[in-house]
Amino acid sequence: MTEVAVQPHRWMRRLNLILLIIATAFFLWMLNEIGWAEIAGQFLQLGYFWPLLLIPYGLMNAIGALSWDCLLLTKAGRPSLSRLFWLRLAGESLNQLTPTASMGGEPFKVVRLQAGGIPWEEAAASVVIQKGIMVLSLVLYIFLGLALTPLLLPGATACLGLLSFGAVILAALALAFLVVQHRNPCVSGIRLLEKIHLCPAGLKAREAECANLDAWLSRFYREHPRRGLLAFLLFFVSWLVHGVEVYLFFRLIGHPLDLSLALCLDALTVLVAALGFMIPVSAGVQDGGTILLSLGFNLGAAMGAAFSIARRLREAFWLALGLLVAARER
Repeated sequence: MTEVAVQPHRWMRRLNLILLIIATAFFLWMLNEIGWAEIAGQFLQLGYFWPLLLIPYGLMNAIGALSWDCLLLTKAGRPSLSRLFWLRLAGESLNQLTPTASMGGEPFKVVRLQAGGIPWEEAAASVVIQKGIMVLSLVLYIFLGLALTPLLLPGATACLGLLSFGAVILAALALAFLVVQHRNPCVSGIRLLEKIHLCPAGLKAREAECANLDAWLSRFYREHPRRGLLAFLLFFVSWLVHGVEVYLFFRLIGHPLDLSLALCLDALTVLVAALGFMIPVSAGVQDGGTILLSLGFNLGAAMGAAFSIARRLREAFWLALGLLVAARER
C-alpha cells in the first residue's frame, strides 16, 4: 500500500518538472524573439524607483493576514496581526515553490498556529476556509476584469473567449470546494480512500481529529457567516491592491494606464497564472500569458516582457523573505 501511495506522488513531481521545463523554454524563446535589448530598455526606465513595486504585494499580504484573523475565534494564544503576516508570507512562499498544486504551505500554517496555542481543529479550519475565500475572491476579481475589458478596450475581445472558459472552470472548482466544506470532507475523504484501499494508516488513526475538523467547519459557517463575509471582502480588496502593481509599473516607465485598465490587465494575468497552478510559481505560463495579454492590450511585447520580469523580481524578494521566515520557524 505504501508503494502504491508513493507512486502518484513521484509521477506528480515528474509531471511538474516536465511542465516547468517546457513552459520555461517557451518563455525564453519569446524573450529572444522580442529582443533582449528592447526589453532591457523598457525595464531600465524604472531606474531607482523599482523598490516601489515591492509595496503592493506587502499590502496585499497584510490585508490577507487581517482576513485570516477574522477566521480565528479563540482568544487565548491568538497571534498578533504581525505574526499572521509573517506566517502567511512563509506559507505562501512554500505554496508557490513546492510541486503540490499551491497547497504545500498550508500544513506549515496549521502547525505554527497550533504551536502558538490555537487548537488544531481551529487552525486547520481557518486555513481551509481562507483557501476557499482566496479562490472565490480571485474568481470575482477575474470576472470583474473580464466584464470591464470589452468596455475599456473593445479591440481586446478576441482573446476573451478562452479566458472566460478558464474563468468558468476556476469558478466551478471554487464553488465545489466551498460546497464540500459543508459535507464532512475529511471523514468522507477517509471513507473514499478506504473503499479504494489507499487510506494511509496514519490518516485512519486520526479519524477522530478529522471528524472534529469537519464539525468546526460546519460550526463556523453556521454560526459566524459575517466573519466569513468580512474575510471574503478583505481578500477581494487585497486583489485590487495587487492590481495597483500594474498601474504603478507602467506609470514608472512613462507609459501610464488608467487604473481600471491596469486592474483588467492584472485580473487576466492572474487568471493565466492560476491556470498554471501545477507548475511551481506558474513559471513560463504566467510570463508568456503576460506578454500575450500585453499585445492584446496594445502595450507591446517588450513592455509585457519587462513587466513580467519586474513582477518576477518582486516575487523573488518576497518569496526569499518568506523562506527565511519558514526556515526560522522550523
